[in-house]
Amino acid sequence: MNISRFFGSTNREALRQVRLALGPDALIVSNRRVNGGVEILATDPTSVPAAGLPAMPDGFPAAPGARPAAPRVQHAAQPAPAGLAAPEPGTDVMSAIGAMRGALETRIDELLWGNQLRKAPQAVSLFQTLLGYGFSTALLRAMLKRLPEHLSAKAAFQWARNELTTHLPVLASEDELWAPGLALALVGPTGVGKTTTIAKLAARCVKRAGPDSLVLLTTDTYRIGAHEQLKIYGEIMRVPVHVVQDVVELRQVMQGIRADQTILVDNVGISQRDRYISEQAAMLAGAGRQVNRLLVLNASSHGDTLDEVARTYCNDGGSPLKGCIITKVDEASRLGAALDTAIRYQLPIHYVSNGQKVPENLVFLPAAELVDQALVHNQQSRALYAPTEADFAALMSLSKAPQDDTLAAAAESRRKRLLPGLLSMAPEAGAGLSMQDLDAACAYVDDQTASSEAYDLWRGYTAAKQDEASLAATIDHMLRTAQSDLSDKGYKHVLAMHDQVALKSAADGRGHMRASLLFADNAVALTSPVQHLSFADGWQSSCGASAQAAPTAGEALLRQIQWLEEHQSRLPLVHLFEGGSQALWRRISELDVAWLAQCAATTRIEFDSCATTVGALAKTLNHRPVVKPAYAEALAEVAGLAAEDVVLWMASATVEVVARQQDTLMLQLISVRIVNRADGATVKTLHGLSNMFDLTVASEALAAWLVARSEARQGLRYAARAWQLLAARDDAQSLQKKALAAAQLGMAAWQYKQDPKAELGRKVGASLTGKPGLPSVAAMPALLKLFALKEMVAA
Repeated sequence: MNISRFFGSTNREALRQVRLALGPDALIVSNRRVNGGVEILATDPTSVPAAGLPAMPDGFPAAPGARPAAPRVQHAAQPAPAGLAAPEPGTDVMSAIGAMRGALETRIDELLWGNQLRKAPQAVSLFQTLLGYGFSTALLRAMLKRLPEHLSAKAAFQWARNELTTHLPVLASEDELWAPGLALALVGPTGVGKTTTIAKLAARCVKRAGPDSLVLLTTDTYRIGAHEQLKIYGEIMRVPVHVVQDVVELRQVMQGIRADQTILVDNVGISQRDRYISEQAAMLAGAGRQVNRLLVLNASSHGDTLDEVARTYCNDGGSPLKGCIITKVDEASRLGAALDTAIRYQLPIHYVSNGQKVPENLVFLPAAELVDQALVHNQQSRALYAPTEADFAALMSLSKAPQDDTLAAAAESRRKRLLPGLLSMAPEAGAGLSMQDLDAACAYVDDQTASSEAYDLWRGYTAAKQDEASLAATIDHMLRTAQSDLSDKGYKHVLAMHDQVALKSAADGRGHMRASLLFADNAVALTSPVQHLSFADGWQSSCGASAQAAPTAGEALLRQIQWLEEHQSRLPLVHLFEGGSQALWRRISELDVAWLAQCAATTRIEFDSCATTVGALAKTLNHRPVVKPAYAEALAEVAGLAAEDVVLWMASATVEVVARQQDTLMLQLISVRIVNRADGATVKTLHGLSNMFDLTVASEALAAWLVARSEARQGLRYAARAWQLLAARDDAQSLQKKALAAAQLGMAAWQYKQDPKAELGRKVGASLTGKPGLPSVAAMPALLKLFALKEMVAA
């Protein structure tokens, strides 16, 4: 390689000489000021030998920023020891070029990342939150650079959850692993649980194909009693165990094993800094049979340690790692570091070990569940090794670039000064509103799942540019949001309320919408993932089904229940609906789901082998007060009265539903009386039947859910109003997207009207609509105006 020296009075002059002599593709080796001018060392790229260029990794992981292969930046060569050949003359120069390029890339990346944090405040909060869960800065930088702007805090967190789920590699199915003739070896450092995991895998294999299908091998002759431990497991499972010490013995044993038998190899644990790693890799590669290697990652290890382990074993010279198994999850305070390593090095997660018991503490989990576990806050642990919000605030204030923002500050000050006054101009509403009140009302939208999801759907549907997200992706997002709330807030059940409402608009005509509304077990609104639309020209469902004629109410209810159970089986769902027949209740019970039906007083049942009705039996039962109903913190009003002004009385009894040539259906009757605290008058009476008669759920909870369902029906009336207010669109799936937005807006409006924590938000809504007290008829227009106000305040 030839290096030329160029000198000019200015940098521009020197670069001009380089371009004239070597062309526009010349490589700049160095640039420095000397003797009052600029000296540039440059070379022609055609003269650089291919072997001297830094090699790019063969394949990057799905998340940018990972470096599973050898580092691109090469350090300057050290002086060669005596007796060894000296390095080629161009080695030092090319090392310097690589180092300079790496430093430049790092600096540019830092500048872009800093600008992204300043431009998107939610990225800062999300970055800090995910660091606390154990994820690395490298992964978070790569991911958050793609964070869409103007997302609420909750929506941004859900976006990050979806991104992690999408990019987390997991084994598609267990059948994909356990093919006949599989040879599987576990590798990793000492003490990560390889031997115990081998025993768990062996038990799984024996259960699938019998003991004759499996052979156990161990190369661990270093640790005292290691092979004896595996032999004990082998005797329990009646599986042969072989101990090998070198590649010759390994090849001999492999040759004596049938081609259809599964081989599990336990290896000696080797530190990631031990040179013996490459020898172990070579021994497995020379086994005479393809051996798939799985790296065992200790979830309780520090992220930097896991990164070093993965990097070393990925580059040990052996066959490529097929994936990983995460162990000691029960001992880890956070799971993020292990998932981060799997994403950056693209190691599909095969199993997760969450205890010492063989074989039960080994589970196969999908990506969504792994991410959900990683993002659950551990109340007993403190993130001592991650920066807090205060730390980030201090760092951001120190790194804020000086800029002339006088005009922007003046405009912001003027907006904050005039906006409260503008709202207060409404008659008899809005007096005394401050900018802090408006900010708090907008913050409420972000804090509540129902309203934040409704806000995002409203913005997407009303935006001038067509929303690119598919209906299926949005529905999946709705289900995942409910799952994340269940994990984060510790709900024990999710209530799926199924009901319908009439629709009417000038653009779409008259029709009906059936929707499934998901609520937490304390009556907090979550999401609405399922909607069925029925118009004169046909019936269609957000699930993808369609027909010329709409199904019956019972058939539509069954479709909703079956779809939810199939697509979100991990949610502990309780299905709530109105009415139904004996035949329908039996069909729903055959699905092995939990349900609660609000029924009429005339519904026929049997009690103590005597035919009666629900209403007649309820009059004979001893009712008792419910001290603190499950909905106590979610409903401001019950039966048209303030929640604190009513008392809930309930009674229950086990009853039977009998039909000819049918098995007796055992159900639990729930009787509810809503009593006015002031005069003792019964304001409202409700009756329900449930298949949860075995006390798996307290009858007091069923009574509270019956009341919550009765109150939440107003949400669908709000949805019908939202349907009228949303303009028709002509893009793909527009009708179903409109139904999804309307249903979610209805839930949000109901919670906005009912939630005791939304009092300030209702005051702002009353000001926006000019309706003091915010009557029910004004709830939906007020919510939409609050959304518009939120956009304006955030602009």
